[in-house]
Amino acid sequence: MKIPKEDLIFSVLTSDDDVTGFTCCEKDLNDFLIEDALTSQNNRISVTHLVYWNRSLVGFYTLISDSIEVRGIQKGDGVEGYTYSRYPALKIARLATDDRFTKQDIGRHMLRKIFVTAIRLSHHVGCRIITVDVKPRSVGFYKKIRIQHDYS
Repeated sequence: MKIPKEDLIFSVLTSDDDVTGFTCCEKDLNDFLIEDALTSQNNRISVTHLVYWNRSLVGFYTLISDSIEVRGIQKGDGVEGYTYSRYPALKIARLATDDRFTKQDIGRHMLRKIFVTAIRLSHHVGCRIITVDVKPRSVGFYKKIRIQHDYS
């Protein structure tokens, strides 16, 4: 069953959120969400977004600011005549779907929301690239994902 994006509720992590029931296949992602996400957010290191469906926490993602070396991007992604050594970027530091809700398009919906965030951010500060810290078992997800250009 695919969960429509309209049925998901996205919110920023707060101290009122109970995240202890979240479980994904990567222990360090679970540990981060439960033990470190709020502290990191309060210290302005990262911001963690929660995704709910029918009052169940089904996913989360954490965003941080980043930069990437000019020589690290593919030809055509840069700007002719750019004089700095690094491009500004938004990094997906963590992204996970609860094991009970995999294969239901939640990851795709989270990425779509991140793209919207990057586009909106780019209207206020420089942000040209999205980077990802990816777990080896998740590389396939990012390679196969295709997001339509309906960034609503």
